[in-house]
Amino acid sequence: MNKMCKAILFLAFFTSFVSTQAQTSAESRSVEGYASIDVNTPSITLHWSGTGNATGYKIYRRALGSSSWGNPIKTLSTTELEYLDKTVTPETVYEYAIQKTTNTADPLAGGTMQGYSYISASIQKPANHANGAMLLLITKLINDSLSSEIAGLVDDLSNDGWAVSTEVITSDLTVIQVKAIIKAKKEAGQCDAVYLLGNIPVPYSGTFCTDVSYQYPPDGHTAAAPPSHCGAWPSDVYFGSFEGNWTDVETDSTGARAENKNIPGDGKFDNNRLPGLISVAIGRVDFSKLSAFKESEVQLTKRYLAKVHAFKMGETVTQNKGIVEDNFSGYAEGFSSSAIRNITAVCGPNSILRGDIFANSDTADFLFSYTCGGGYYNSCSGVGNSTNYKTQNGAAFNFIFGSYFGDFDIDNNFMRASMASTKLGFGCVWSGRPKWVWHTMALGDNYAGIAIRSQNNWQDYDGNYYQNGVHMNLLGDPSLRTHFISPPTNLSLSIQDSDQKVKSSWTASSDMNVLGYYIYRSAEEFGSYTLASNNIISGTTYVDESPLNGKSYYMVRAARETETGSGSYINLSLGTKNSVQRTAKIAAVGSQALKLYPTITNATLTLENQSNKTFSYSIINAIGMEMQRGKIAGIKTTIDVTQLGSGVYYLLQDGTTHRFVKY
Repeated sequence: MNKMCKAILFLAFFTSFVSTQAQTSAESRSVEGYASIDVNTPSITLHWSGTGNATGYKIYRRALGSSSWGNPIKTLSTTELEYLDKTVTPETVYEYAIQKTTNTADPLAGGTMQGYSYISASIQKPANHANGAMLLLITKLINDSLSSEIAGLVDDLSNDGWAVSTEVITSDLTVIQVKAIIKAKKEAGQCDAVYLLGNIPVPYSGTFCTDVSYQYPPDGHTAAAPPSHCGAWPSDVYFGSFEGNWTDVETDSTGARAENKNIPGDGKFDNNRLPGLISVAIGRVDFSKLSAFKESEVQLTKRYLAKVHAFKMGETVTQNKGIVEDNFSGYAEGFSSSAIRNITAVCGPNSILRGDIFANSDTADFLFSYTCGGGYYNSCSGVGNSTNYKTQNGAAFNFIFGSYFGDFDIDNNFMRASMASTKLGFGCVWSGRPKWVWHTMALGDNYAGIAIRSQNNWQDYDGNYYQNGVHMNLLGDPSLRTHFISPPTNLSLSIQDSDQKVKSSWTASSDMNVLGYYIYRSAEEFGSYTLASNNIISGTTYVDESPLNGKSYYMVRAARETETGSGSYINLSLGTKNSVQRTAKIAAVGSQALKLYPTITNATLTLENQSNKTFSYSIINAIGMEMQRGKIAGIKTTIDVTQLGSGVYYLLQDGTTHRFVKY
């Protein structure tokens, strides 16, 4: 940490280091790497562009999610710009690092600069059928004003493989109260990510400038380079942190804004670095305090939900490219290096356009942008200001870096304004100190995933200064990913009279390259869905041979192989849903092969079986809905039914039925 402080002393934004090399620092600190695949061999080949100052390359490989890179698997010369890996298995994800050594002096770490590319590569990575649990936390204003749009949002999240729960709150809660809601959901297994919609209270944390380990704020502006940006910054990561302590006992009154001033007991935390790993991803969509726009908070929120829905439905198509507008090219930290390596890993070769974001986005829609420059809360020097977004668009996903505007909780903030544009602007992060890590989006990772990977990164990936910083916020829908395809429509369900099986049919996706469809079912409309069939369905009909009893929900999703700069993966569309009510036929009661007692109970049932074989059983209620299932093992088995409500139930086992009453 002391090394960080010494470097930052001369790296504040008001001080510049100008490279004298042919390559910029960003080019020196990055490698434009991508992967191609051969299904038949099978093999993965890494490719990259060389730079004039390179002195060699090292290749590393590990399983995605491993904690160490280990030793290089290959060392290559400056003329060797690809690596063939034949020791791969289809449907497995491998994470590669390409490390470049250079002859360019590094004024920060000493020695010479090193560049990196990170690639999560696979040959036909299998489909991801479930994303986990999403908590949608909505302000009362937005919920009351946009009820139909909220219903559509919940449906979209569910149709993308999230189990969704919602909570409506008022904006006057404390951040501690908001976190208590999130914690309760997490402990109930209902929260892997949180979507903050509306003016949800903003946590603040930091004692930047008074903490001896953090003598400068992340953008470098102290009283010596006014206005001071010391003290506390917005910190949504607080909501997703459940390890370590967040304290509120320190004083830091050096910030120019009242919001940045931090005193004991004021509800602003002291931490500058995360006290532990982030386990819940937090994404914020908040259009309050955007007075430069004629539309109200509610109207801007409505527009955002509509444009994101269009993107998820495959209706908004962007070029598979990213724009890099680097107005800090002279800085030794090479801020845009993260964009150079990540865009190439996601989009492939020749996918970076260097130029003005607004000039280029006037005539084309881009998937990514990276812009950086000095600025203020509502502007970025060399790029533009918040009012540009009234009539112009950035890219779909914008990574921005510069002075002040990383502090998003202020009127007409530049980052939040980027999401108020009419067509694009789905998400935004402040990336440079530290640099965000997002190469995994090439194989379908969502923003919740890259947020956690970036926030938890501590010297695992090249990240620059302020890694694990409390100021690392994700603005936008955390469920978003880069590639969406047209879904199937018109799912129809019917019960076959002869055997009570569920027959489904649907209209095919308009995407001509779909491989087929996956069909899922659930007992809850917005709960967890499981595959009704593990196999991809080539047609547009399916019969469920073993459907659930009672009311059940079915969902069908289109699947296609999507090729990217990191190989290929099986990509799923949003689903389309319908429900069906199926009542189990109750067979004749009683069987001598199986004895059940007592027939009136409030706690347990005892089953006596005439053999030692293991059998499956299920318990249904009076309308045929399955309430419990399990195994009967051995001659005598005790079943706990305390969780059942009072009423009449039937225990079904191999065609026989036993009636009992729970009181």
